[in-house]
Amino acid sequence: MIFRLAFLSVVRRPARHFLLVLLLAAACALPVFLLQMTAGLYSGLNRAVEPFPILMGAKGSPYQLVINTIFLRDHPIGNIRYADAEAVRESGKADLVIPLAFGDNYRGFRIVGTEREIFDYRPKKNQGPWLSVAEGTEFSKPGDAVIGSETAKRTGLTVGSTFKGMHGLTAGAGEEHHSEYRVTGILKPVGGPYDTAILISIEDVWKAHRHEAGGAVRRGGLVRKNAAAAVPAAETGKAEASASEGKGDVTAVLVHPAGYREAMQLLQESQRAKGTDSQLIFPAQTLISLYSMVGQSREFWVCLTGGLIGAAVLITLLAMYWNGLSRLSEFALLQALGAGNRAVLKLLAAEQAVLLLIGAGAGWLIGWGGSVLAAGAVEGRAAVAMSTAPEWTSFIPPLAILVLGMAAGLIPARLLRKKDISSLL
Repeated sequence: MIFRLAFLSVVRRPARHFLLVLLLAAACALPVFLLQMTAGLYSGLNRAVEPFPILMGAKGSPYQLVINTIFLRDHPIGNIRYADAEAVRESGKADLVIPLAFGDNYRGFRIVGTEREIFDYRPKKNQGPWLSVAEGTEFSKPGDAVIGSETAKRTGLTVGSTFKGMHGLTAGAGEEHHSEYRVTGILKPVGGPYDTAILISIEDVWKAHRHEAGGAVRRGGLVRKNAAAAVPAAETGKAEASASEGKGDVTAVLVHPAGYREAMQLLQESQRAKGTDSQLIFPAQTLISLYSMVGQSREFWVCLTGGLIGAAVLITLLAMYWNGLSRLSEFALLQALGAGNRAVLKLLAAEQAVLLLIGAGAGWLIGWGGSVLAAGAVEGRAAVAMSTAPEWTSFIPPLAILVLGMAAGLIPARLLRKKDISSLL
């Protein structure tokens, strides 16, 4: 009964209470949006890096190696010899070694040359394969291609479709291949950048790039540094030898170590090696370093979010106090008609609860809905699959607004008990 009276009292002043609810919703939505975005972004980045315990690639920026290989963005630093991958494989310190070769795209979707073992790779022993075919089959012969779920969705390619790749890593940046690929399978969604990949046999990449371009010899199929860079005669000889052996260069190598000790041994051996043009990195460490490098971003966002929650609470306190104060004359009239203090207090509390629940609930939905839309935009542009599941931290702003808003709204009722109600009638 008391909530029915409170609801009728709220709808009796639609304009005033609508503005109040709008203010509460806006105060709640912004911190909720920020909390969801930061948590979703961090979880998306961490999930993308998880299948890559160790990466080997050309010497240069480890950040560029991570961004290019894991997030399929930016340009490769260069290439390393396939023999480097073989050396790690034969060391006995790795359970699985998977070479990756980049250099082409189809409508902006990165074509990744690799070996069939990638479909058997399990980042964690108690989980299924990282990349598994949902429809069709894996590639088994030259010209076969397996595409990611997002690639299939955005390009319209299906099992049996054919397409021609383009040299270069961006849409329309290079010339079209003469060779044609046929889609043999579509991958299950992995919630990461490789949903936008196109996987082909690494031999197909070597074959497509085994020619001279712009005066630079492409070593074993891929340019070692830059396509436009001149290559010394000695390097040319090595390239031709590599090609004659049937093995080309690779852009990066995914290494799954046999254990923690073996991982550290591989890192130490890589650091001690002299005269090599490759580096070995732990992508998780690189990502942590990137987090701390971006202006201590986590601390900054925590402080900013805390400030927004504080501002939201302050706005709520002032709004609910003003709302209760403006009703003093009505409550004084109720007391004059015989209503007790407890009844007046209950009615005020019920009204405040209705307003706060509507405002905080609408604010949470707006903030969470905005984060879902933003996550879709980020995934489309950066290939980072952000988590859109509600984070427990996103419930802090609405709960703080509810609790402190109720406390602020009841202050006028407490004041009413100490005042002479005749001055309010």
